[in-house]
Order: sequence, then C-alpha cells, then structure tokens
Amino acid sequence: MRLKSMAALAAVLLLAGNAFAQDGRAAFEHRRDTMKAMGRALYLGVGRVAKGRAEFGPDTVAAAETLAKLAATIGTLFPPGSDVPDSNMKPGILSAPDRVAQLAAAVQAAMPGFVVEVKSGDKARIAAAASTMNKACDACHNDFRKEE
Repeated sequence: MRLKSMAALAAVLLLAGNAFAQDGRAAFEHRRDTMKAMGRALYLGVGRVAKGRAEFGPDTVAAAETLAKLAATIGTLFPPGSDVPDSNMKPGILSAPDRVAQLAAAVQAAMPGFVVEVKSGDKARIAAAASTMNKACDACHNDFRKEE
C-alpha cells in the first residue's frame, strides 16, 4: 500500500513540475511577445517618425499609447521559472528584484511624458522622447538581457 502511495505522490509531483515548466514557458512566451510588441511600437511606430522615415499621424500616437500600456506590465513579465533555455534573460535578473523594479519604474515614469511628446507631432520632440525611452529600455537590457 505504501508503495502505491509513493508512486501516486511521485506522479503528482511529476505533473506539478511539468505544469510549472509549462507555466514558465508560457510566461517566457508572453514576455517575448510583449517585448516584441513594445519594440515595434517604439522603433517602428514612433522611431520611423523620429528619424524622418515616416510621416506623423494617428498611428504614431497609437504606437506611443500602446507602448505606454505595455510598459505598465513590465513588472509582471519576469516570474521565476520563465528563464527557459531560449530566453534572453541573464540569470541575475531573478536575484535582483529591487534593481528590476527600479528599472521598470524608470520606464513607466517616462511614459506619460513620452506620450505627450509624441502627441505634439513635433518631430524634434518625438525624436528626443524616443531617444529617452530607448535609453530607459537599454538600461535594463544592458543589465539583464543576454546578447543574441
């Protein structure tokens, strides 16, 4: 009887471990998709206007607002277990929650001003705001993202 109980416990633990691994994979995929969407909004939606490669318009504003909305979720994107093998996370990110929170807060704090500057339609202001936002994103990537 005891052997059956241990076998059942082992099966439950195996399934739980597999579920945790799947949750980690799902969290990684969500983070990857969110970061790609943020990159598209910043570099394509706003950045092209900042560099004079596209005209300012409603899509530019929508991209800035999308970036602000997604940036509000940064603090939720790095749960334990999401450092799967194909993740670009450096291992230190999970042991530095205060630094991650500080960097995420810097990005989030810059967002309202970023959106205002983009909405101005002034290409110089948009370029300066995009540069500031890029630097805020790079600060975290430099500390916690592996080179591709």
